Amino acid sequence: MSTILREPGCIYQVRYDKAPLELVANSERTFPAEWISADKADVTDDFLNYVRPLIGEDFPSVPTVNGRQRFACLKPIFAQKKLANYIPEADRSKK
Repeated sequence: MSTILREPGCIYQVRYDKAPLELVANSERTFPAEWISADKADVTDDFLNYVRPLIGEDFPSVPTVNGRQRFACLKPIFAQKKLANYIPEADRSKK
């Protein structure tokens, strides 16, 4: 199976390689517990050092509305109605 391995260091670099399928199939990698702060409400600087090259220095700004994050504001646009109103089959004989 093909793999993408991150090289150690501050600069994000990868190395492409391969691994036997039986070694990686049905396996998982979990978020390391040592990356979670003692109060369990934040992450540690070690995690930020790991992830910062992946996400960059500029964190996105997410607006909030009434204290909740608002990711999108969608305008309801509906397709033009072309079919007659649906009547369930059991109700069709009542007409």
